[in-house]
Amino acid sequence: MRLGAGGRIALFLLLWAPALGVVFLLDRPVADWVRHAPLFHRSDWFVPILKLPGNFLFTLAVCALLALFHRKRWRAALPLLISGPIVGLVYMFLKWAVGRRRPVIVDAPFDFHPFAHGLMGLVHAESGLSFPSGHATLAFATATCLTAVMPRGAGAFFVVACAVGAERILENAHYVSDVVAGAGLGIVCGWIAIRLVSRLFSRDINCGSPVSPPP
Repeated sequence: MRLGAGGRIALFLLLWAPALGVVFLLDRPVADWVRHAPLFHRSDWFVPILKLPGNFLFTLAVCALLALFHRKRWRAALPLLISGPIVGLVYMFLKWAVGRRRPVIVDAPFDFHPFAHGLMGLVHAESGLSFPSGHATLAFATATCLTAVMPRGAGAFFVVACAVGAERILENAHYVSDVVAGAGLGIVCGWIAIRLVSRLFSRDINCGSPVSPPP
Protein backbone atom coordinates (compact mmCIF):
# COMPACT_ATOMS: atom_id res chain seq x y z
CA MET A 1 0.00 0.00 0.00
CA ARG A 2 1.39 3.38 -1.03
CA LEU A 3 1.68 5.85 1.85
CA GLY A 4 0.64 9.45 1.48
CA ALA A 5 2.94 12.32 2.47
CA GLY A 6 1.52 12.34 5.99
CA GLY A 7 2.03 8.59 6.33
CA ARG A 8 5.62 8.83 5.12
CA ILE A 9 6.49 11.59 7.57
CA ALA A 10 4.90 9.53 10.38
CA LEU A 11 7.00 6.52 9.36
CA PHE A 12 10.10 8.71 9.28
CA LEU A 13 9.41 9.93 12.82
CA LEU A 14 8.90 6.36 14.03
CA LEU A 15 12.35 5.45 12.69
CA TRP A 16 14.09 8.67 13.70
CA ALA A 17 13.01 8.70 17.35
CA PRO A 18 14.62 5.34 18.31
CA ALA A 19 17.70 6.19 16.23
CA LEU A 20 18.08 9.37 18.26
CA GLY A 21 17.89 7.34 21.44
CA VAL A 22 20.65 5.02 20.24
CA VAL A 23 23.07 7.78 19.20
CA PHE A 24 22.97 9.24 22.71
CA LEU A 25 25.24 6.30 23.56
CA LEU A 26 27.81 7.65 21.09
CA ASP A 27 27.93 11.15 22.52
CA ARG A 28 30.66 10.71 25.12
CA PRO A 29 33.05 8.42 23.16
CA VAL A 30 32.84 10.54 20.01
CA ALA A 31 33.29 13.79 21.96
CA ASP A 32 36.30 12.30 23.78
CA TRP A 33 37.84 11.18 20.48
CA VAL A 34 37.33 14.58 18.87
CA ARG A 35 38.73 16.36 21.93
CA HIS A 36 41.95 14.33 21.80
CA ALA A 37 42.31 14.30 18.01
CA PRO A 38 40.50 17.38 16.66
CA LEU A 39 40.14 17.44 12.89
CA PHE A 40 38.63 20.91 12.59
CA HIS A 41 39.06 24.14 14.48
CA ARG A 42 36.72 27.09 14.17
CA SER A 43 39.66 29.25 13.00
CA ASP A 44 40.37 26.99 9.98
CA TRP A 45 39.67 28.86 6.74
CA PHE A 46 37.36 26.17 5.30
CA VAL A 47 35.14 25.80 8.36
CA PRO A 48 32.91 28.84 7.60
CA ILE A 49 32.43 27.45 4.07
CA LEU A 50 31.36 24.04 5.38
CA LYS A 51 28.90 25.71 7.77
CA LEU A 52 27.35 28.01 5.15
CA PRO A 53 24.27 25.84 4.39
CA GLY A 54 23.38 26.12 8.06
CA ASN A 55 23.38 29.92 7.94
CA PHE A 56 20.12 31.78 7.27
CA LEU A 57 21.88 34.31 5.04
CA PHE A 58 22.81 31.38 2.79
CA THR A 59 19.16 30.29 2.87
CA LEU A 60 18.08 33.77 1.77
CA ALA A 61 20.59 33.70 -1.09
CA VAL A 62 19.24 30.35 -2.29
CA CYS A 63 15.69 31.73 -2.04
CA ALA A 64 16.71 34.62 -4.28
CA LEU A 65 18.21 32.25 -6.85
CA LEU A 66 15.06 30.13 -6.88
CA ALA A 67 12.87 33.22 -7.28
CA LEU A 68 14.99 34.39 -10.20
CA PHE A 69 15.69 31.17 -12.07
CA HIS A 70 13.26 28.40 -11.10
CA ARG A 71 10.26 28.04 -13.39
CA LYS A 72 7.89 28.49 -10.43
CA ARG A 73 9.77 31.62 -9.31
CA TRP A 74 8.79 32.88 -5.85
CA ARG A 75 6.43 29.97 -5.23
CA ALA A 76 9.43 27.65 -5.36
CA ALA A 77 11.35 29.90 -2.98
CA LEU A 78 8.56 30.49 -0.46
CA PRO A 79 8.75 27.15 1.44
CA LEU A 80 12.47 27.61 1.93
CA LEU A 81 11.94 31.17 3.13
CA ILE A 82 9.25 30.08 5.60
CA SER A 83 11.34 27.16 6.87
CA GLY A 84 13.92 29.55 8.35
CA PRO A 85 11.63 31.14 10.97
CA ILE A 86 10.09 27.74 11.77
CA VAL A 87 13.56 26.32 12.40
CA GLY A 88 14.45 29.37 14.47
CA LEU A 89 11.45 29.01 16.78
CA VAL A 90 11.91 25.25 17.26
CA TYR A 91 15.65 25.65 17.82
CA MET A 92 15.23 28.47 20.35
CA PHE A 93 12.59 26.61 22.35
CA LEU A 94 14.40 23.26 22.46
CA LYS A 95 17.75 24.74 23.48
CA TRP A 96 16.03 26.43 26.40
CA ALA A 97 13.90 23.37 27.24
CA VAL A 98 16.82 20.91 27.19
CA GLY A 99 19.65 23.06 28.58
CA ARG A 100 22.61 20.97 27.46
CA ARG A 101 26.08 22.53 27.26
CA ARG A 102 28.40 22.13 24.28
CA PRO A 103 31.06 19.38 24.52
CA VAL A 104 33.78 21.96 23.96
CA ILE A 105 32.65 23.60 27.23
CA VAL A 106 32.04 20.54 29.40
CA ASP A 107 32.14 16.79 28.73
CA ALA A 108 28.75 16.02 30.23
CA PRO A 109 26.35 14.68 27.58
CA PHE A 110 23.72 13.66 30.15
CA ASP A 111 23.84 16.84 32.21
CA PHE A 112 20.67 18.80 31.39
CA HIS A 113 19.38 22.04 32.86
CA PRO A 114 15.89 22.43 31.39
CA PHE A 115 14.10 25.79 31.34
CA ALA A 116 17.03 27.59 32.96
CA HIS A 117 16.14 31.08 34.27
CA GLY A 118 12.44 30.52 33.59
CA LEU A 119 10.77 32.47 30.79
CA MET A 120 13.58 35.00 30.78
CA GLY A 121 15.89 32.18 29.72
CA LEU A 122 13.78 31.73 26.60
CA VAL A 123 13.95 35.42 25.71
CA HIS A 124 17.62 35.87 26.67
CA ALA A 125 19.10 32.50 25.78
CA GLU A 126 22.08 31.26 27.74
CA SER A 127 25.20 30.97 25.58
CA GLY A 128 26.91 27.65 24.90
CA LEU A 129 23.81 25.45 24.65
CA SER A 130 24.00 22.65 22.12
CA PHE A 131 20.80 20.61 21.69
CA PRO A 132 19.83 20.59 18.87
CA SER A 133 22.42 21.80 16.37
CA GLY A 134 21.00 24.92 14.74
CA HIS A 135 23.28 24.61 11.70
CA ALA A 136 22.24 21.00 11.12
CA THR A 137 18.55 21.80 11.60
CA LEU A 138 18.58 24.61 9.04
CA ALA A 139 20.76 22.67 6.59
CA PHE A 140 18.36 19.70 6.58
CA ALA A 141 15.32 21.98 6.32
CA THR A 142 16.97 23.60 3.29
CA ALA A 143 17.71 20.21 1.73
CA THR A 144 14.10 19.14 2.25
CA CYS A 145 12.65 22.28 0.66
CA LEU A 146 15.07 22.14 -2.28
CA THR A 147 14.24 18.47 -2.86
CA ALA A 148 10.55 19.38 -3.20
CA VAL A 149 11.23 21.76 -6.10
CA MET A 150 14.34 20.08 -7.60
CA PRO A 151 13.94 16.35 -6.78
CA ARG A 152 16.80 15.26 -9.02
CA GLY A 153 19.25 17.06 -6.75
CA ALA A 154 18.00 15.35 -3.58
CA GLY A 155 21.15 13.30 -3.10
CA ALA A 156 23.44 16.31 -3.39
CA PHE A 157 21.27 18.46 -1.12
CA PHE A 158 21.31 15.90 1.68
CA VAL A 159 25.02 15.14 1.27
CA VAL A 160 25.69 18.85 1.83
CA ALA A 161 23.43 18.83 4.89
CA CYS A 162 25.26 15.78 6.27
CA ALA A 163 28.58 17.56 5.72
CA VAL A 164 27.32 20.46 7.84
CA GLY A 165 26.36 18.07 10.62
CA ALA A 166 29.69 16.24 10.46
CA GLU A 167 31.58 19.53 10.69
CA ARG A 168 29.70 20.49 13.85
CA ILE A 169 30.69 17.20 15.50
CA LEU A 170 34.32 17.27 14.30
CA GLU A 171 34.74 20.85 15.53
CA ASN A 172 33.57 19.56 18.94
CA ALA A 173 30.79 22.15 18.92
CA HIS A 174 28.07 19.47 19.17
CA TYR A 175 27.44 15.93 20.32
CA VAL A 176 26.33 13.34 17.76
CA SER A 177 22.79 13.38 19.15
CA ASP A 178 22.63 17.18 18.74
CA VAL A 179 23.20 16.73 15.02
CA VAL A 180 20.89 13.73 14.59
CA ALA A 181 18.16 15.64 16.44
CA GLY A 182 18.78 18.66 14.22
CA ALA A 183 18.62 16.54 11.07
CA GLY A 184 15.24 15.09 11.95
CA LEU A 185 13.83 18.39 13.15
CA GLY A 186 15.07 20.13 10.00
CA ILE A 187 13.33 17.61 7.77
CA VAL A 188 10.09 18.02 9.72
CA CYS A 189 10.36 21.84 9.66
CA GLY A 190 10.98 21.77 5.91
CA TRP A 191 8.01 19.48 5.37
CA ILE A 192 5.78 21.76 7.46
CA ALA A 193 6.86 24.77 5.37
CA ILE A 194 6.11 22.87 2.15
CA ARG A 195 2.69 21.86 3.43
CA LEU A 196 1.84 25.42 4.46
CA VAL A 197 2.70 26.81 1.05
CA SER A 198 0.91 23.95 -0.70
CA ARG A 199 -2.24 24.75 1.26
CA LEU A 200 -1.99 28.38 0.22
CA PHE A 201 -1.22 27.77 -3.44
CA SER A 202 -2.87 24.43 -4.18
CA ARG A 203 -0.57 22.08 -6.13
CA ASP A 204 1.93 24.60 -7.41
CA ILE A 205 4.59 23.20 -5.08
CA ASN A 206 5.39 19.52 -4.69
CA CYS A 207 4.49 18.09 -1.28
CA GLY A 208 6.34 14.81 -1.48
CA SER A 209 7.85 13.11 1.54
CA PRO A 210 11.13 14.63 2.73
CA VAL A 211 12.57 11.16 3.24
CA SER A 212 11.27 9.70 0.01
CA PRO A 213 11.60 12.43 -2.64
CA PRO A 214 9.23 12.33 -5.61
CA PRO A 215 10.70 11.13 -8.94
